Amino acid sequence: MRRTNIYLDENQLQALKRLAVTEDQSVAAVVRDAVDTYLKDRASDDVAWSKELKQLLERVQSRIPPDITPDEIEADITSAREEVRQARRAARRR
Repeated sequence: MRRTNIYLDENQLQALKRLAVTEDQSVAAVVRDAVDTYLKDRASDDVAWSKELKQLLERVQSRIPPDITPDEIEADITSAREEVRQARRAARRR
């Protein structure tokens, strides 16, 4: 374990101290538990996001005809992006 410093406002520190007393733990232990929970939640969000992305990619890929090459797909994307840029430029000029 490594030591680190964090800055808390007075209300945060008082709330942590009260929680530590009620749970018979140190403030550092309460903070570590909170950090662990936060990181676990973020990791599960990443897993959920990855799952959604994978499903989206599968849906997109299922709509692409099998005879189209990756180079053709890239060319279509590049062309569409350029069309959008030109449309935005034209809209700004109005």
